Amino acid sequence: MGQYWAIISIDNRETARHLGKLGEFFWMPDDSLVSRLTTPVIPESYKTDSAIGNYPPSILLSLPHELLLEIAEELVEKYLDLICFSLTCIDAWELTEQVRYKSLSQKIKRKSWAGSRIILLGDYARALPKGLLTDAEKKELKLDGYADHELGSLLYAHKAFGRPSYKIPSDLYYNIMVQDNDLLLDELRYFARRKPFSQWIRLPGNFKLTKSSSSKDLWMVRNLTKQEYVIPTRPQSLTQVVYSLIGCSSDTSVSMQGERCSVLINGPWAGDRIDITLVSIHRQEHAPEEGSSWKDITVSVKELLDALAIDDDDYGVFKF
Repeated sequence: MGQYWAIISIDNRETARHLGKLGEFFWMPDDSLVSRLTTPVIPESYKTDSAIGNYPPSILLSLPHELLLEIAEELVEKYLDLICFSLTCIDAWELTEQVRYKSLSQKIKRKSWAGSRIILLGDYARALPKGLLTDAEKKELKLDGYADHELGSLLYAHKAFGRPSYKIPSDLYYNIMVQDNDLLLDELRYFARRKPFSQWIRLPGNFKLTKSSSSKDLWMVRNLTKQEYVIPTRPQSLTQVVYSLIGCSSDTSVSMQGERCSVLINGPWAGDRIDITLVSIHRQEHAPEEGSSWKDITVSVKELLDALAIDDDDYGVFKF
């Protein structure tokens, strides 16, 4: 019957199972995978709030600003609670700007696979890459009683990993807690009609990273664990770059022609933290002196994909 494959996000507890045999889907662009791995961005408007105007004072103003900020930091993992706290008075709103930005960043990244541990796992896999699952994760997934050579097939079919949700952050007043509280719902709707609060409550879209059609900027696939990257010349090749690096199995059956295709079962990035972003974003995030620690492996990945395409007669010409 052949070996079937699933792509798994360990951190998100999500998987796209039943992709088919590797040769059946390897050369097909997967926009949904690319979208899930692309690091979301928050628009610059969130960093430049407009003037608030006059709002009634709050008893919270009697507290020192240091204490208000400390309270906000405690709420960074709870975006709704943080927004409600920030709306109590002008000082709280202005003081929590950076904390709100941090909290929103975490919120939208939890909806994404970007930066999570990713693996393309075959159902004939035995052992997993060393260190992929921590002891705590093995216990949580009830895998701690199994031998290493059993973990691959068990992870492939594990029920704790659901299908990708494809959900995007929605307006806060659609939150279940808000819907059950008429007073809170009315308050959020009031502020949702006023700037600068509206964009923090009525979350716009999925914060998708895009580039203008006139831009010469390129997309890149990054390994945040090993600090390596690949820069294909065509965005349509991002899927193949990812697949070629994250495969894991103990069986060489990949339903592809040629000798080199067997290397796909031992992807050097399998289980590492991976994302997709623009080269310009990467350069903004890393100073020139820091950038030297990142390794460009584009040449070797291009050579592998070119060779695979030549050997695999069913595919044809591959353009990196």
